[in-house]
Amino acid sequence: MNSGSNGSWTAERKERKERKERKERKERKGRTKRMMRIFNKSNRSSLANQLVISFLVIFLLIFTISSLIAYFGILNVLKNNSKDTNQRQFNQNEYNLSLFVNEVDQVSRQLFLKAELQNLINFKSMTETNSVLQVVAAFQYFAETLSANKYIDSISYFGDNGFMIRTTARRNDILFDSTSKVNEFYQAQIYGKVKSAAQTLVWFGGYTDQDFNIADETTISGTVAKPIHYITAARSFYSNNHSATLVLNLDMNYLNDIYNHANDIQNNEMYLVDDTGHIVSHGDEAKIGQAGAVPELIDHPAVVGNKFASEERDGKQIMSYRINGLGWTLVNEIPVSIFTRDILTLRLIVVTMFIFSLASAAILSRYWIRRITKPLNSLTTVVRRMGQGNLGLTLDLDLKNELGILIAQFNKMSKNIQDLIEQKETIQEEKRTIEIGALQSQITPHFLYNTLNTIKWMGIMVKADNIVESITTLGDYLQPMFKKGMLCTIREEIEYIENYIKIMNYRMAGGVKLDYQISAAVMEYPFLRFLLQPLVENAIMHGLKNRNGGTITITATEDQNEIVWSISDNGEGMSEAKLQEERESLINGNGEQSQEKKGIGLYNTNRRIQLHFGYHYGINIHSEQQVGTELIFTIPKVQKK
Repeated sequence: MNSGSNGSWTAERKERKERKERKERKERKGRTKRMMRIFNKSNRSSLANQLVISFLVIFLLIFTISSLIAYFGILNVLKNNSKDTNQRQFNQNEYNLSLFVNEVDQVSRQLFLKAELQNLINFKSMTETNSVLQVVAAFQYFAETLSANKYIDSISYFGDNGFMIRTTARRNDILFDSTSKVNEFYQAQIYGKVKSAAQTLVWFGGYTDQDFNIADETTISGTVAKPIHYITAARSFYSNNHSATLVLNLDMNYLNDIYNHANDIQNNEMYLVDDTGHIVSHGDEAKIGQAGAVPELIDHPAVVGNKFASEERDGKQIMSYRINGLGWTLVNEIPVSIFTRDILTLRLIVVTMFIFSLASAAILSRYWIRRITKPLNSLTTVVRRMGQGNLGLTLDLDLKNELGILIAQFNKMSKNIQDLIEQKETIQEEKRTIEIGALQSQITPHFLYNTLNTIKWMGIMVKADNIVESITTLGDYLQPMFKKGMLCTIREEIEYIENYIKIMNYRMAGGVKLDYQISAAVMEYPFLRFLLQPLVENAIMHGLKNRNGGTITITATEDQNEIVWSISDNGEGMSEAKLQEERESLINGNGEQSQEKKGIGLYNTNRRIQLHFGYHYGINIHSEQQVGTELIFTIPKVQKK
């Protein structure tokens, strides 16, 4: 009884355990499916979002380009309209200024016709009484002219005999003193231009009342008065082989009102510049004398009919117009912000349309794209898991469309991709190791044979103690070949080359000289063992041998994270055809037959550099016949130990 009861209880316990395990497996499977559905949903949303964003970016790009074209098109229209408006305003200003110029010209001519001014030219030859009468009459005419023409601030008369008078609204001045500072007027630029103008009215700007002072003026407090800027009109006239200059100083504000009275644009600047490009009339006197912003086209007055010019510079639209009567240029600077301010309403409408269109496109595109991308959920899940490093995954879906073909090919790829990666890495590493070993193994036998043969004949022919030195040098030369590892320091490589040159000099009667220019810091960097020897051997065998020696120069310079090497000789060099052949051999490796004669050659050395450091490194050859050959290559700095 006890035995049977125990057996039944054991069987029941085993069955309960199996039911429990089946339930747990079912629950794990259910959880896995739920996780897959959640993950697929996430992926689907991610892909859908990417497509929605791509669609919206394209929409945004097209809409932005269209809006910018419309925006700048309208802005350009506004600018062109401004140009047309300003050109009409310039034409009116030119007319107004021409009337003013003609009026001033008429006033100056009327003054010339006065006999009293004509007589003043002969001031020195007049009696004292007559001279006083003439001066008083001249002052009277000047005062009448000032009263009739409010825009004239002062009238000055300068005779070539040093006699000068001036009339202002406040006073009359007379001066006839060769030691006075007013004599500076006769050396001034204005005097020379007026004299050469042959009685034509000449206009000047940038001068102040102090430039034409006949007597010093001070304020009541005794301080010097502030200079007042003028627009100056001057002309000369002649009588009895004598001449005089009449100078009219005109009110700057009056002239500004002529070309600014119809200016209805705020924040703009309109001013006059002379033929040197300097401001002569401006609402702000502080800017008079400064360089004006004249468009480039005005600098070429030879263009027929070219009076109006316009350009955009420093956030301003600058327009200019040539005033022929004055010989000056009228400039108008208008901030571009004035035009952009006029299209703020248009910008608001465009922004509103853009936001509405973007929101509508986002909602509709998201709905349709999610429906289209739904079949890609499972494939997206597996691809992402593979991207996390889980190679070999497959997808169990049987679809009868293009997506089914894609999934089948994906399953096939997934099964093979890991094996292919491992096989490729193994083959590449093995190939690299074998090829490098083969390259290095080619160095020893060839050179050892030549060296032993040289020592043998030295012993036979010379019977000298230098055989011991030769054998010692050969031992030093062979020692690095038996060391493990492919790297040594640059210092060790140079010592190896020095031993090699010493041995070659036994063969060539000491005709080979070695010169190297390498800094001490570079000497301690790791370097590929035996990399320089084939290049030095090539220089000796094909450059110096037939000349019974020469000099080989080795230089190494640091260039950031690289070292630039140069191995040059002063040997025979190569012709252009031979040089081209050697360059093609380095690239194509088609020089295998000639390598049997040349030894390891340049090709194998070039291959070593590329295998170790990459195919964008390599040797460059420069040669000139009867001058020499230079080999240049660059390698990255190997990390110091």
